[in-house]
Amino acid sequence: MTDGTEYSIDKLVDLVEQQANVIVATGTGKGLFDDFDAEYQRRDRIIVGQFKRRGLIPPFPWRSLWEWHGYYSQELPSYASRRVHVATLKREALERLEERVNGVAVHDPELGDSLPTWDGIDARVGGLIDEYTGARDKDTWQDVGRRSREILIDLGKLIADPSLVPHTQDAPRGADARAWFELFLNARADGSDRAELRAVMRKTWDLAQKVTHGDIDDVDAFAAAQATVLLVRTTELVLRRAREEDSR
Repeated sequence: MTDGTEYSIDKLVDLVEQQANVIVATGTGKGLFDDFDAEYQRRDRIIVGQFKRRGLIPPFPWRSLWEWHGYYSQELPSYASRRVHVATLKREALERLEERVNGVAVHDPELGDSLPTWDGIDARVGGLIDEYTGARDKDTWQDVGRRSREILIDLGKLIADPSLVPHTQDAPRGADARAWFELFLNARADGSDRAELRAVMRKTWDLAQKVTHGDIDDVDAFAAAQATVLLVRTTELVLRRAREEDSR
């Protein structure tokens, strides 16, 4: 049903809820993929089309349930982690719809949906805080690490700037967020007086990676979340100071 019809927000919310329920059911052994996949794909086409009509990022990245199977088999080993991940995607999508209803969301189609923005990172930080607040076991603590890592990846993409690359060095690929972050540190936080700061900012990446995959507890998850917020805000401040200096 992609005939150009525009669905009401309430209808779209209902479709997102239905889709999330099917994703969770098939990802936790409560439904067979072939029994639900045709209806899932039909609903997916509607949801994707309706979100894009509104200039919003669709909630679920899997065009079929078998794509979902391939993703969770590699990234989400436990039922709990699958439920939390899907719930997060659903919540963020519904929040985007609510913002659009309230008229507070601004979308620039020239930027493309895949490019990180500071507003997007701010929203992710809010989601990270919610994730930690609701985390109660190893699987959900690891989800805190996963969300921290995603924020850092977006941050690295956001600060990617060809002017950071030395003339003797090739630019990293656009998706190599950590390499861009290293170039940022070398250019914007250089010198012996910033050595400790650089070390802290680099270790934040390592901590987020450890919490995503390691044998961790709530202390590690808290540290990863808090360090990620610190890194984002410190990077933001460094950029602000650099702009102020460049304008003098």
